[in-house]
Parts: sequence; structure tokens; C-alpha cells
Amino acid sequence: MGSVKRRSLLQQAFFSALSVGVAPLGVGLLNASSGARAAGNICMLVSGRDQLQLPTGRLANIGPLQIVDSLGIALPKGFAARKLAEAKKPVATPAGKSAYSRYKWHTFPDGGAVLPRPNGGWVYTSNSEIPLLPLGGCGALAFNAEGLVEDAYSILKRTTQNCAGGATPWHTWISCEESKDGLCWECNPFEEGQGVAKPALGRFAHEAVAVDSLRRTVYLTEDINDGRFYRWTAAPGDVDENGRMAFEQGLLEVMNIVGFHDDCYPLSDAFVRRQLGVSWVPVIEPEGQQDKVRASLREQKSTVPGTVFAGGEGLWAYRVPPETARALHSSSAPADVDTLIFWTTKIDNRVWVLDVANQRVELIFDNSQIDTPFKSVDNLTVSPWGDVLVAEDPPERDVSRLIVVLPNRGAQSLMEIHHPGSEICGPAFSPDGSRLYFSSQRYDRGGATYEVQLPVQIWSGAPG
Repeated sequence: MGSVKRRSLLQQAFFSALSVGVAPLGVGLLNASSGARAAGNICMLVSGRDQLQLPTGRLANIGPLQIVDSLGIALPKGFAARKLAEAKKPVATPAGKSAYSRYKWHTFPDGGAVLPRPNGGWVYTSNSEIPLLPLGGCGALAFNAEGLVEDAYSILKRTTQNCAGGATPWHTWISCEESKDGLCWECNPFEEGQGVAKPALGRFAHEAVAVDSLRRTVYLTEDINDGRFYRWTAAPGDVDENGRMAFEQGLLEVMNIVGFHDDCYPLSDAFVRRQLGVSWVPVIEPEGQQDKVRASLREQKSTVPGTVFAGGEGLWAYRVPPETARALHSSSAPADVDTLIFWTTKIDNRVWVLDVANQRVELIFDNSQIDTPFKSVDNLTVSPWGDVLVAEDPPERDVSRLIVVLPNRGAQSLMEIHHPGSEICGPAFSPDGSRLYFSSQRYDRGGATYEVQLPVQIWSGAPG
């Protein structure tokens, strides 16, 4: 994520550099369509395969947005929002032992997730993206089975620029630092405490993580203009008998898209709208700060591994239901589709998907598909029904959107916040799908966190 001014400048610099055939901010790449060299390699246009026929979920056909409510939020008919917490103020806990928790909600709430509590109810985690200084961390809201807040507390302190992260299958939260030497921290979301740093997951401007437990792998995005898309595979000794990874021993790699490998950037959306094969290359100096490692390799005129992903943001691992897998199957795919990895890149406003079983990637959304272009795609989540939701961090705009992606066809607006200078962060559904949580990061100069209640016919599947 990052500041509005910084983001706008990054986008301008990136595309200005590409338009004149100059490496943007030190990246050794040129317009791929010209076959120009990039870090000693040739970027070549490769014909892709058919597109994945991704189905849509229950949110694809919601009605138009209604008028903006008293909270500055516009929602479809039947949806209702309430404010749960506001920065620097004690959190109201109607189901707790007192009227308010002793925890004051953190400033600049960012990425988050919902995790089910062992004895019923759920927890919503929320990062604190305070830049530069070690004043960030992560807070949590604990709900009872009726959806009332029982408690609020800190699960991570004294870290820097905690942006997004990801939930694990064993119900921990990984909070990511977006600073260029940032780390991932694994946290227990169910009680107050302090997370544990996991250097094996790399040292770079982390945005988000997603775990594929079928293959003992973790995917990671890097929020920098010449970022990479990472995969970490746990060593056999890093996984216990229950499948839980310790994130201590493993292999960190970066993705190469066929035709756009080793520091190449697929400039045109058309190049990647159909499935292309991918391979994985070990990270050079995995313990080092990765932007510095890449800069050193370029100075030495050495190969810089990995396709360029321009500002990696939200990320989600989606286990494909059997009925959906059958619909996705094609004669050209050697393996059944079982896991899809969705992620966003903000500088070029793209939404990507990786078919893990077949190791193919494609672009499923770009700004050519909608009338009002996105001004920076950001956090991403997937609904319980398979809808891909993407939030917007809009530079120099007073309205931020949360959209439902209609793969390869466009998008449907689910929500707008009319909070000048703010953005939508941390969208996440309750376990039953009845509630959607999110934050307005810079609302009233500090941020606030909200709950949206969905119409019962949507989350229950009952007829409308």
C-alpha cells in the first residue's frame, strides 16, 4: 500500500519510463513487444492457451449501489454497515465484561482476515500500517457466536509498516512488513501477545501471503515497482504431523512467466490474457534485502531472476470445490484444477490467477474491462462462494471502491466509501458469510473499521 502521494508518483514514473523505452527506477527492462533486452535476456511474445472459465459467485448479480449512508458508505439494497472501532479510541465491547476494551484501536488499520475461534465466534485481525518507525503491529477484534464484539487487543507490536498478510490453515495470522527490509510475523490471533518473525520467508517489501497446504507452499507478493511473485516451499522437517509449517526451513523462489523471464515485464495486458506456463527460480541471496540484491545483479550485468510484477498487493489461495473443478477442466490441462492463487498488481491495475496444478498463469482483470478505471488495485479476498473481491486505494480521488471481479468480463461494484483521501483495506468475511469486515484506512486522519451485514438470502442461499 503506502501513501497516496508516493503511489501516484510511482505510477507516473513507471509508465513514463516504459513509454520512452527507459528502465523505470533502475529496472533493466524495455517494452516487451519490441523484443528488447532485459538484464541480458530477450523478452518475447508467447501465444497463450485458452482462458480459465472461472465461474462467478453469489455477489456477481447484486443490484446497484444505493445512496451514501450516514457513515459515508454506499451499498446495494439490503446491505447495512456499522462502525466497530475508530483509531485512538477504546473499542466498544457490548458482549464483553465492560462497556469498552482497554485496547485503543490502532492507527491506519490495513490488511486483515477472519479466523474462527475454537469455542465459537470468530476473530478479525487488522494490521497497523504506520510507516518508517517501529510503531506498527496488529490488533484484533474478538466476536462471540452472535457476532457481538467481546474483546479487542494487540497481537503484534513494535514492527514497521504492517500492510497485509494472510491467514494460515492452522488459524494463525501472518502480518507482513512493507518496508524494503521487511519480515513476516506469525501471530496467535486468539489472545494478546507478540508475533514471531519468520526470516525464511524473505526480507523485502512484503504485502501479502497465502498458504497452499496441499503442497507445503506459501505465496508472497512484493509491493515495489520492480517486485517479484514469490513461492516458499517448506523442507520436509519444517512440517509437523498435522501439516503445520514452522516457516523456518525451506526454499524461496520467484516466478518466471514463459516469454517474460528474468527481469522482463509484460507491458501489454493482451500478452497475458491467456494462460502461459510458469517456472520457478531460486532467489539469489534469500537472506538478503531483495531490492538491493537485484540492483547489485544489474550492476554486474548478471541475470536477475523472475518476471517483474509492478507493485504486488492482495493475495488469496482458493481451494476449488469439486463441482467447480469439473467446470474448469479442459482437454489441454494435464491435471485437474485444485487450487487457484489470485493476486493483484497496483501500478498496472491487474488481477492475476495461477492454476497451481497445471502451473499456468493468466490475467483475469485489467482496466480495459470497466468504464471507470481503477486508480490502484489493492487488497484482495475471495468470498465463501468464490467471488473475487478487489479493493481500491485511489490516489487523488475522494471515493474508494470494492468490486466483484467478473473474470475476463469486467466488474460489479459492491461498495463505495466516500471518505476523501482514504482507501478500503482488509476485506474479509465471517465464517458463515453473513458479515463482511473492512477498514477505511485514513478516515478522519487515523482510520476506522466497519462491519457490513449481508442480506440473509445471499449468505444463506435461500430464495430472495
